[in-house]
Amino acid sequence: MMNPKSPTMRLSSGVTLLELLVVMMILSLILTAAVKTWDVTLERGRFETTKKKLDQLATAIVGDPNAVVAGQRVDFGYVGDVGLLPSKLGDLVKDPLGLPDSINPWRGPYMRATFSESPEGYRVDGWGDTIVYSRDSLFVRSYGGYGPLERSRHITREFGYTYDALMKNTVDGQVLDVRGVPPPDTLMNGVDIRVEMYGPRNGILTWVPAVYGTNGQFRFYPVPQGNRHLLRAVYIHDIPPPVDSVVSQRYVTVYPKVGARGLQVRLDVDWSQE
Repeated sequence: MMNPKSPTMRLSSGVTLLELLVVMMILSLILTAAVKTWDVTLERGRFETTKKKLDQLATAIVGDPNAVVAGQRVDFGYVGDVGLLPSKLGDLVKDPLGLPDSINPWRGPYMRATFSESPEGYRVDGWGDTIVYSRDSLFVRSYGGYGPLERSRHITREFGYTYDALMKNTVDGQVLDVRGVPPPDTLMNGVDIRVEMYGPRNGILTWVPAVYGTNGQFRFYPVPQGNRHLLRAVYIHDIPPPVDSVVSQRYVTVYPKVGARGLQVRLDVDWSQE
């Protein structure tokens, strides 16, 4: 008579206990491998989601240098519109000052949560933690689900510019008449030439006068990056009355670190006839 405890005993279905144990062991190995694969896939998904958000935040703040239309960069982000860095990430979705439209440069929201996210989702990483923004060091950062002490796990997106490159650029050039001749150092009585620039400065749209040199040269400094800077030259002749004025104006694109140098502004006048 066969021992009922023998490992070769047949179950009623015709499968031995040893075979059943082998099958269970194989299923356990497959399940373990599947769980590990799922964990790796989930972690990779969190990483990619976080990296994408960090890239979006950096672009929203300093713009996209690859956004070019007709040879001109068109995206300078929050800095280019407002003329300063946001004090916090919330400034990207809600106007921080609420100024009147006539002097308000804010054009947001610059970030939006996806359909499946909460309104604050734009600043939450793949692990559900709040993304860190450093205005002084110019980066956005995720702790990668491990906290601030595990620096090797941090995911950091630097903006790629210094503060001076973003905020302290030079715009300069020269005023010329219709013949391409600069004005004389001494203008006749009652004649004046003014050069000014309108654009975002420290969160406000405002006019700023130029600093003048000889031969119609002018200079603006510091100027934040952006393409919302309106450069205007005005020729005024008020003696004898009535006042006669000629205006020439155009928008200037100010690139980070490069600025806008060697501009020529032509007025429809002839110095030799004045």
